[in-house]
Amino acid sequence: MVRRSLIVAALLAVSSPLAAQDEWVWSSNRPDADAPLGVTGARTLDLGTTEITYRFTQMNSRGVWFATDSLPLATTLQLYQVAPLTLSKQTHSVMAARGITENLTVTASAEFSIYERDQLTSGGIYYITGAEELGDVIASAIYEAYRAGPYRLNFSMGAVIPVGKSRTWATTPFSGAGEEPLPYDMRPGGGTFAVMPGITGQMQNEVGSIGAQFRGRINVGDGASDFALGDSYEANGWAAYKFNDVFSASAGIRWQIWGNIEGADPLLNATRDPGSDPVFLAGQRADMPVGVNFVMPGDGPLAGHRMFFEATYTLHQDYEGPQLGLDWGINVGYKVAF
Repeated sequence: MVRRSLIVAALLAVSSPLAAQDEWVWSSNRPDADAPLGVTGARTLDLGTTEITYRFTQMNSRGVWFATDSLPLATTLQLYQVAPLTLSKQTHSVMAARGITENLTVTASAEFSIYERDQLTSGGIYYITGAEELGDVIASAIYEAYRAGPYRLNFSMGAVIPVGKSRTWATTPFSGAGEEPLPYDMRPGGGTFAVMPGITGQMQNEVGSIGAQFRGRINVGDGASDFALGDSYEANGWAAYKFNDVFSASAGIRWQIWGNIEGADPLLNATRDPGSDPVFLAGQRADMPVGVNFVMPGDGPLAGHRMFFEATYTLHQDYEGPQLGLDWGINVGYKVAF
């Protein structure tokens, strides 16, 4: 309750000075011109501009949740042979963007993820599994449909190219001398092509900016490993306050919803681990990201480079079946435009 009260107060403090000023003209040079780091594809680039972004993300999950409550460890072990305790996912991603025209920007991104998962068996055996793999590649185009004074409206369409591993392997107490496939939550690739439509609107004035984005990931075709991830959707709303020409702070709400896995991996035992049960992996979650944007000042070689930090706190989660619940996350990024 205390956390949520502080969150509401922070959002009001950030957004209260923001109001549309029709005489204001959008500026892309300010720190708050970039959306928070967890929001991608929010704006187009100027004609001929190339932008390279590196982002490090760490998401930490703890405990098994069902619906809106956490399950006692003993209850999980009554339902499954294995109870996941924690999951850490670290992702390194690189995105390249190019302003093709004044209204059209194309992007491409690739990522590499490192997983580490702690588990306990019903027999009292504690063990750790890990995986390090490339994820899927995403190519997209962003089209600025409207720009007038302080307002901008963009549409985007992306394509997910399934180059990431949709099945990872590790040695477990059940695999004997060999390896066995890991649960769905330890697989960086979806195994299917997908399209990612989106829409983003932003407004800026002399003290800050606000924005909203809606994106989806809709799978196309059958998975390469006899299953396909459920379609997912994400909505972001944020407000940023510009302290000066180099520093801004932001807060917002991030809502995600995803469906159950279609089909099933025939190599997984769905009764062993909640992360291996495709029937109960749908859910939704609301998070609060709080971040800062920083633009390097001066005339030196690093002038204009941008740095980002974002911390994510879970406000609400609702799962259709037993799943690891997100505890917290961070995003750290660096961006160069030329």
